Amino acid sequence: MPMIKQLLKDIFPNSNHQCSLYPDWVVAHGAALYAYSLQTNKRGKIYENLHSECEVYTIPKQLSNYNPELNTVGIDFGTSECCAAVMRKNGPDLVILDMVTNLRTTPSYVAFDEKNPKCGQIVVNQMRYWSKYSVFDVKRIMGKDFDEIIVDPLWPFKVINGKESVFIEVETFAAKENKSGEEISSVLLNHIKKQIEKYQNSKLTDAVITIPSKFTDKQKHSLKTAAELAGWLNISFLPEPIAAAFTYFSEIDIPNNSNIFICDFGGGTVDICIAKVINDELKILNSDGDLYLGGRDFDNLLFTYFNGILKHKFNYDIAKNLKEFLLKKRCQLIKHTLSVTEESWIDVDDFDRTVDETIRITRTEFEEMSLPLVLKVKSVIFRALKNSNLAKNDINYVFQVGGGCRMPMIKKLLVEVFPDSIHHCGLNPEWAVAHGAALYAYNLKTNVEENETTVIDPNQAPSWLTKYFEVL
Repeated sequence: MPMIKQLLKDIFPNSNHQCSLYPDWVVAHGAALYAYSLQTNKRGKIYENLHSECEVYTIPKQLSNYNPELNTVGIDFGTSECCAAVMRKNGPDLVILDMVTNLRTTPSYVAFDEKNPKCGQIVVNQMRYWSKYSVFDVKRIMGKDFDEIIVDPLWPFKVINGKESVFIEVETFAAKENKSGEEISSVLLNHIKKQIEKYQNSKLTDAVITIPSKFTDKQKHSLKTAAELAGWLNISFLPEPIAAAFTYFSEIDIPNNSNIFICDFGGGTVDICIAKVINDELKILNSDGDLYLGGRDFDNLLFTYFNGILKHKFNYDIAKNLKEFLLKKRCQLIKHTLSVTEESWIDVDDFDRTVDETIRITRTEFEEMSLPLVLKVKSVIFRALKNSNLAKNDINYVFQVGGGCRMPMIKKLLVEVFPDSIHHCGLNPEWAVAHGAALYAYNLKTNVEENETTVIDPNQAPSWLTKYFEVL
């Protein structure tokens, strides 16, 4: 329209006005040029879209000395436990997160029984009497619709279907409150932030947070919101198996063109990734997993077993006597014990002081009752192999990550599926993801090998991209 042309000339009388291209086609024309540039840009990275996982990651270089003043942080925000690492002169250093145990991992538990929320083992220790104030497994809730959530009967809180999102109804020191998953997760992430800042003696704003490979965009956005509420300003996401792979790469020389299989078996999820090493880069061939299958489910099998015997043989109801969470803790301990011994047990007098007996279970019995869960893990493995267009004999290396990989039945499964592969499980499985996330965070800050382009989070998009799109 002439009036628009005239308006632009009035505003910009000294500018060179261009209008020779067909105006109805020019946007699509430019979009096609941009699409081509994404496929062939000089960084050699491939993007599915702004919010999706990159297919290629530059493997962080192993350095003899790192600059600790960069204050790079990697956080493994797990379903059952959290871990964090920072870069020191000699490499990643794990931060003590739990003030009760002085361990570098802390349970993903939050309690609201006081004005200042509590996090970690202190919450687990008071679960018998104060469970109504406590929330855990929030990673299985946040970023999901109500119909997608599988309710655990042991949850002491309620999941409420709100008008716009899901809320968690929990008792607090003041009254019952409906809190979002983001709000509860932010409490835990803020606790982690404070512990890292104390360890680094510095205020921090940047972090790489790991996520399951199967996390949806909605779940990523939910976690991003939680991290921002916790005070993290610049957040980058990295798939948990990729972070673990970076840890192994820092310790082991992996030949070019090797196919690697990463099994991250955590407390709440199984995460599988198959990738190929090509010229110091990791090309993702396929990622798969199950967000409702993890070490916690093996705990629940033991819980059901012992609860049934207590109820039917000893006529003892743990729910009436407020000892559900005591049995839950015992079952976690027994699972760990059966990874190194052939037999374990519970003392009945821990529950009913009038009975001096034990309930025993062998590793064989535990493995037999766990067979359906092991078959589910096997199904995920073969689905990932099929979608990667590789046979099991094509896998050169198998990396075992996560506490679930300590169980002999899982180790046996991986060896049976990949008998010709080189298996690595020597690194601490609970630390591997945070360790790799810190390496990746350092790479992002130092821009080694133009690695800044592999950040998943849209806020970390390269400058040439942000000129064309407004990111979240």
